[in-house]
Amino acid sequence: MSLTLRRGRNGEWRPFWYGEIQVDGVRTVRNLGVKVEGKVPETLRQTGDAKFERSRRKALGELAKAQDATKSKGAAQHLVERLIEEKTGQRVEYVKLSDLGEKWRGVPRERTPGEAWLAWCDTVFARMAVKMPVTYLHEITAEMAGGYLDALRKDYARKTAREAGQLLRSAFARFLPLGMVNPFSGGISRKGEDEDGDMIHRRPFTAQELASLFEAARSDRFLFPLVVTAACTGMRRGDVCQLKWSAVDLDAGVVAVKTSKTGANVEIPIFGPLREVLTAAKAERTVDDVYVFPSAAEMIRHNPDGLTWRFKKLVAVILPDKAKMEEAGQANAPVTLVKLRDELEKVCTAVETCVAEPRRSRMLNTVKLYSSGHSVRDIEKLTGQARSGVSQDLHKAVEVSGVPFMKALGDGGVTARVDRVTRHGEKPDGVTVKKLEGRARRASTFDWHGLRVTWVTLALSAGVPMEVARLVTGHKTVEVVLKHYFKPGREHLRAVLGDKLPDVLTGGERSSKVLECGSAEVGEMSVEELAKRVADRTATAEERKRLMELLGAPGRDWTAVTTSV
Repeated sequence: MSLTLRRGRNGEWRPFWYGEIQVDGVRTVRNLGVKVEGKVPETLRQTGDAKFERSRRKALGELAKAQDATKSKGAAQHLVERLIEEKTGQRVEYVKLSDLGEKWRGVPRERTPGEAWLAWCDTVFARMAVKMPVTYLHEITAEMAGGYLDALRKDYARKTAREAGQLLRSAFARFLPLGMVNPFSGGISRKGEDEDGDMIHRRPFTAQELASLFEAARSDRFLFPLVVTAACTGMRRGDVCQLKWSAVDLDAGVVAVKTSKTGANVEIPIFGPLREVLTAAKAERTVDDVYVFPSAAEMIRHNPDGLTWRFKKLVAVILPDKAKMEEAGQANAPVTLVKLRDELEKVCTAVETCVAEPRRSRMLNTVKLYSSGHSVRDIEKLTGQARSGVSQDLHKAVEVSGVPFMKALGDGGVTARVDRVTRHGEKPDGVTVKKLEGRARRASTFDWHGLRVTWVTLALSAGVPMEVARLVTGHKTVEVVLKHYFKPGREHLRAVLGDKLPDVLTGGERSSKVLECGSAEVGEMSVEELAKRVADRTATAEERKRLMELLGAPGRDWTAVTTSV
């Protein structure tokens, strides 16, 4: 235990005394809160003036108090640890935040979780460890935990933030020393009435879009069988890519698999399109092949994002780029470019008002240089900024000011088109795309999982019973299916309702011919149906009478009506 002084970055002595404290062999240095007064001698072994020695004595007193308090706290903590160890037979363990992911992976579980979920857990733990100003789990207070969860809710969608909070609460409950309060269990989390309000669901493909998707993928020998299998089975991307031959029975016409996510055993019938791709894969199968699609099984392990990218490029080919269509419609009238130097004040005012620092100052400098006659290449050399950055700053100035002193940017190429077509968000401004508020990234509406949503939507829309659909998809509850997978669009609703509802509601061809007599059987029949029954000599007397009334010939005997009706 000793006193010490420290120098700041400028080489001057810091204004407070510091004390070295040792507890269980661990040395720490603390600010004692006592100001250094008087003239500091060359070394602390020398005696200073009266003011300096007075502050030294005061600092020694504070150091002694700090040492006693540390020892008392250490002794009490040691006593608690011994008591817990005697009662439970387990030694108290203090887990570091940096070790939480590894500890969580080692927790014994009834069923082995998927690697994708464990990787997500690692990400949540690592993100939290970076934000927390402490080393161990037990050092996190309820205030720290609450502040961190509030930050998550601002940066991510509600569902993402809630699931991260639930994971942290579970992990802390398991690894905090016995008797310590879980800092992540203090808040109240519940699903509100508008829980689904900010959720962006994947949109199912219509039957026509699905046919176009198959046709566009047919030339890709790698992608085509995967797309057909995913669409015809409703299986997840990983289950499709890692489908084994042991699960395929072509003779019985069924695929029997255990889903990787829920562990449910499902049996899926093999129909025509699926049989074609499986038969083709079997013809190319080698003796050592375990997987139906070996290349896909390899890619899902090492480059799953590559699979997603290839599928989205395919989707961007068959679906219209509505954003660019709207832009093209608005751009029919030619835009007359103006000289920047004539509108420089207006542009600079708009930049100062709409753009935040540090970009504001850079944009103003770029705009002024451009107005004085410098080209984009000249500005790149003068400022050291990348040419693409100079161009984006100038186009941003056009956007915020409304002054067209430059030509509009192009559509951004394949990457921008894929982003516009397959993701949900605000309208792009050419290259950059804005994300929705409260989301770390823009939500994907068309990806591999969209084929699973498509299968469920088409099946339920066609009248397949819910229980049969669940047997194929492996979902445990009807609620999950209805909330996340049954997403009929306008086309689906129009087709289904138009087929199921009576013509009197849909305005169909039969709406003006619905019979309105007392008999329910007759009342549901059209003129054509009644005429056919009369021609076949199967109509009742009431049916013949009603047909006569509808055709405007009361009193005529329609018993003799033949097939010429």
